[in-house]
Amino acid sequence: PGGGSVSALTGALGASLSSMVACLTHEKKGNIDLKPEMDQIGVESQKLLRKLLYLIDEDTQAFNNVIASNKLPADNEEDQKYRIQEIENSNKYATDIPLETAKLCLQVIVLSRKLIELGNPNSVTDASVAAEVAAAGVKGACLNVMINLKEIRDSSFKTEKSTEVTKIIRKVNKIKKDTYDQTIKVIKNL
Repeated sequence: PGGGSVSALTGALGASLSSMVACLTHEKKGNIDLKPEMDQIGVESQKLLRKLLYLIDEDTQAFNNVIASNKLPADNEEDQKYRIQEIENSNKYATDIPLETAKLCLQVIVLSRKLIELGNPNSVTDASVAAEVAAAGVKGACLNVMINLKEIRDSSFKTEKSTEVTKIIRKVNKIKKDTYDQTIKVIKNL
């Protein structure tokens, strides 16, 4: 698998861990008040898991589309125009897939942060690991977006996607530090 597929896989692992922590918290005696929120987090984690698992293969398909479009004939002016447009379209799709991965991984981190705060304290490191691997997924996916943008001619598309990547990375860096600090706090209070 390529880096985009691995980024989606790491996000899926984080979603799976988040689901497990929500389940463990839900089932722990004395957590009756948390059950509705843990249900919601568990369901959302499973949705994210399914979407990220789909993106593992879709990233590979997007890459294959780029390769195929670059192999199109360019024997005459009409073929050349068609080939250029297909290359542009496939490169845009190959940019959109890892960007979607980054956004979903960010959602995993947000859920993990809630679990660190509210979840079963004995599972706090599982929730923290979910955030860590999802952060790796975000950053890996964003790197793929950035390199794929280099091949795109549409300047407004490039600006829009580059701005999104910058915002996502800033959010992840802030949440990740907060998540780690909160994990340490919970561990010390055990």
